[in-house]
Amino acid sequence: MTTEGRTERRKFRRTANACIPCRQSKIKCSGNQPCGNCQRRMVNCRFVDSGHRIIIHQPSNTTPFEINGHALSALGSKRPASLAFVSDGPETCPNELPTPPSLLAQHFDSAPYIGAQRPTELSTPTVDGARSIWTSPFTLPSRTIKNTQRNKRNWVWLAPSSTWSFTARLTLLLAEKLELDSPYSAPNFSGEDIYVLRWKSCAPDDPPDISGLPSIDHALYLFNTVKFHLGQSYRFLDETTFVEHLQGFYHGNAAEKAAESRLWFVQFLLVLSFGNAFLSSRCKCTTEPPGSKFFIRAMALMPDHASVWKDSLMAIEVLALAGLYLYSIDHRESAHVYLGQAIRIAQLEGLHTQLPEEEIGLQTVERCRNLWWTLYIMDRHFSSSLGIPMLTRDSDITTVLDSPSACSQRDATLCLQVRLSHLLSFILTTVYKTQKTQLGTFLDKTKSILQTLAGHAREIEKIIYRKFQNSIDTMPRGTRHITLLYHQCVMVATRPLLLSVLKERLDTLTEGDEDWQTILAPTKTLIATGIKSAAKTLQILSDEDSPLEVFLPYDLEFTYSAAIHLAMAQALFPLDPNEHGTRGIQNAHSILSEMASKGNRLAENRARELVYLEGLFAELAKRIERRGLLALSLWNTPQQELQQQRQPDCVSGNTAEEARGRETLSTLEAGGQESSESIVPGHEAGAPAGGDSFWSSPSAPTPTTSNLELLDNIGISSYEFLSIVEQIGKQEYHSILDTGAGMG
Repeated sequence: MTTEGRTERRKFRRTANACIPCRQSKIKCSGNQPCGNCQRRMVNCRFVDSGHRIIIHQPSNTTPFEINGHALSALGSKRPASLAFVSDGPETCPNELPTPPSLLAQHFDSAPYIGAQRPTELSTPTVDGARSIWTSPFTLPSRTIKNTQRNKRNWVWLAPSSTWSFTARLTLLLAEKLELDSPYSAPNFSGEDIYVLRWKSCAPDDPPDISGLPSIDHALYLFNTVKFHLGQSYRFLDETTFVEHLQGFYHGNAAEKAAESRLWFVQFLLVLSFGNAFLSSRCKCTTEPPGSKFFIRAMALMPDHASVWKDSLMAIEVLALAGLYLYSIDHRESAHVYLGQAIRIAQLEGLHTQLPEEEIGLQTVERCRNLWWTLYIMDRHFSSSLGIPMLTRDSDITTVLDSPSACSQRDATLCLQVRLSHLLSFILTTVYKTQKTQLGTFLDKTKSILQTLAGHAREIEKIIYRKFQNSIDTMPRGTRHITLLYHQCVMVATRPLLLSVLKERLDTLTEGDEDWQTILAPTKTLIATGIKSAAKTLQILSDEDSPLEVFLPYDLEFTYSAAIHLAMAQALFPLDPNEHGTRGIQNAHSILSEMASKGNRLAENRARELVYLEGLFAELAKRIERRGLLALSLWNTPQQELQQQRQPDCVSGNTAEEARGRETLSTLEAGGQESSESIVPGHEAGAPAGGDSFWSSPSAPTPTTSNLELLDNIGISSYEFLSIVEQIGKQEYHSILDTGAGMG
């Protein structure tokens, strides 16, 4: 080797510029970029150059979900098809498709939010670099239990993210750690079907039975009832086509119509079954689900799988309707089978792509779009409920999803539900893993999720301000549903932290106490946020002005999920000054009791499961007290509150910045001329905001006191989530979180 070559190598190796992670860990750094230590630990290698800029080298195994917002600018003029799920901002294209939440930050940095300036940059709590967090405290291999139902399945797989499986796993975990007998005596292991359905398929040539049908007026009433309950979230039915068939059936030869349009007649019977189910208040003693009389007749006439696809859009609508009914009566596995077939037929017809309006017509294209996004919402929900992979990848979807700000309130509600469904599936597939995850990595992922939630919160805020300006209306069903789905995303995103604390707590019963300050200091704000969302969920569902949905399972699922979250929190953090846990669980029992009184046997069963889990958590609390272990708390003592009041710029929650934000709102309400730039995050005072902003528009509604009270009551605050993001810390300063052992 030449002298010049040796000199170059020696200079490269002797550089005095050590990377930030090596400095934090106080270990020798090679000075290479990336250095060997960072490559081995799979962390971002960061250097500070002479100009005090931080230079980051991403590990070679970085996935597209971990690339920061600047990746979008590197794509050149061709925009990816995944931007339709991005919340509105200057860079958002409304007619393109979803992107992972970690690519959304740049959009939120330029989007306005309500009633507050950008939160001041808060210091990041110190995190033990060697600490890992169980994003799911249940290890591989997969957990199974013996099947006790009367079928030929030998075992039941307990999926990581399924609510039913989560309850079963939690029951087994607590019973094993507390050394209790017979954990399988819990109500969720009973093995009996809550509702029993059986039907015998008719031969294709058998004439349909048209006896016992309601009058045309009653049929239209049931159809409108179904539209009311399903119309906001599910676009199953093309109203014009359905009513034309209905008129032909009742005003023509009914038997001939039913035989010629057999699949439409199946759809008609399904609509009757849903209509009767929505209006029913059945006795709890029956084992038949509401509306089952017409549902069984419909399923008996359903064409076989080999030929049903030939009916195209009608077949998709019928199969999806059947799947939703089965899901609503807790036949989740069968529901998934029918939904899967509907999605496969939709893919054969190209519904997941952008169809040509010139060739098939605008009306048909709109019908296809509505149907596709309905299937998408159902797929994400059913899959997460069962804990299995989604049927369709987002990268395969190119059909159009309108921007919430560019369409009607009804369409905006659908759009936000699609986006929140996408986010929920992202959380489950990226956060819920069976291996240990570094705490810094987990917080980075949670940060991007909260940024996305902040963007969606702004969209909900806009809908509420548009709808409720100078209005005494109660919240529409669609807005209420996306608000509950929003809080569900918060709970699911923060639940791993709660589970991790629970597992540590259970371990300390036999292994000694733990340094809880190290665990809770960097995460208590996130844990408290999840608890607040659970409490707000139950508060919304308890509102007397917003009737519960008794037949569709979503209000029941929201209630049960929030109740379990609060029960865990109450056992781990009993010193809650706001009584979120106690009052929230009382609300949950009241909701379940009301549903059960209206004939929902699922609610009755969930109530028993909740009581059983509460008993396990009560036993855990007794063991903790008996051992004299430290009582944990997420909430500040009076002395801490006084200290925070003296240092308003360094606290979380109701900061001085938030107060100034409320002053900004007061100025706007009084007709002041507060500059719109002052409430646009990511811009200095006086700098142009850029892009079209809803709130900077002269025609935009002014936030009112009643609007602010409503947003506070339902727990929607884009400001709060951006404040939490700031507390987690900017991504480039997470080196202290990335030190220590890699993924285990």
